[in-house]
Amino acid sequence: MSLELSTVLLVFLLAIILAVYNQRQASALRGMERLVQDFVAMQIRDRRTRHIDGLANYIDPLEWLANQASSELEAPLTISEVMRVIHEVQAVELRASNGQRIIVSTSPKSNLMRFDRRVRAAGRQKSAADRVASFASRPLLGRSRWGWGVQTIERIMSQTNEFFDVEADAVAERLGLKWDKPSRLWFYVVK
Repeated sequence: MSLELSTVLLVFLLAIILAVYNQRQASALRGMERLVQDFVAMQIRDRRTRHIDGLANYIDPLEWLANQASSELEAPLTISEVMRVIHEVQAVELRASNGQRIIVSTSPKSNLMRFDRRVRAAGRQKSAADRVASFASRPLLGRSRWGWGVQTIERIMSQTNEFFDVEADAVAERLGLKWDKPSRLWFYVVK
C-alpha cells in the first residue's frame, strides 16, 4: 500500500512540476509574442515614415482619386478638373473626362444631403445676397432630394493598402482640405 501511495504522490508531484514549468514557458512565449509584435509595429512605423516623407509633394491628387474610384467602377475613370472645394462638409467636387461629376468626402451621403437641404433653405431667406448665393451654389448630389441617381463608392483603409490614410491626407492637403488621415472615403458619382 505504501508503494501505491508513493507512486500516486510521485505522479502528483510530477504533474505539479510540469504545470509550473508549462506556466513559465507560456509566460516566456507571451513575452516573445509581445517582442515580435513590437518589432513588427516598429517596422510598420518606419515604413510609413519613409512613405510619408515628401508624399505631399509628389502625389498627384487627381490620379490618386481616379485610381481609388476606378477600382469599384466598370470602366477606368479619368478626372479632368477640380470644380470646387466645399470646406463645410470637407468635400471636393471633380469632373471626369466623360462628363460625370464625382464628389469625394469623408462624410456619408446623409450629411451631404443635409448640407444640400440647408443650402436650398438659405435661398428662401429674405436677404438678396442669400438668395443669390443659394442660386449660384449647385447641389452636391444633383437635383434629387433623396440622392437617387448617385452611385456611392466607399473606400475603407482595411480594404486598401496600409498607406491609404496618409495618402488621402496628402491628397486633401494638396486640394486645400483637412481630412485628418481618414480611415474611409466616400466617392459619389453623379450621372
